[in-house]
Amino acid sequence: MRQVTVTADIDNGEAGFSTTPVVLDQYLTPFQVTYVLSAGATGTVKVTTTDPYPVVNQDFVAANFVWVEPTEAYPNGVGFLGQPYRAIYLEGATEGDTLTVIQSGDK
Repeated sequence: MRQVTVTADIDNGEAGFSTTPVVLDQYLTPFQVTYVLSAGATGTVKVTTTDPYPVVNQDFVAANFVWVEPTEAYPNGVGFLGQPYRAIYLEGATEGDTLTVIQSGDK
């Protein structure tokens, strides 16, 4: 996957701003994702194992994401995910904070 950078621009009211989720490829092996927050960024990186493209009766339906903090989370720095997740995003950030995601591995 090419490097993806998303900006916190979705207003969640008192909860701050969040980014659009970045979908990850769970089938790459080994599963390796590096993520970096912009300098001075606030907020919390969240991940999910929820299918971002669920299908019911052969139709795509809206995903009902269950977000958790990864055990490998590092505040305001570089993080690494070594176990398969389906998506990642930044929550509770300041407007304009960025999350950069790089995934590597072989199919």
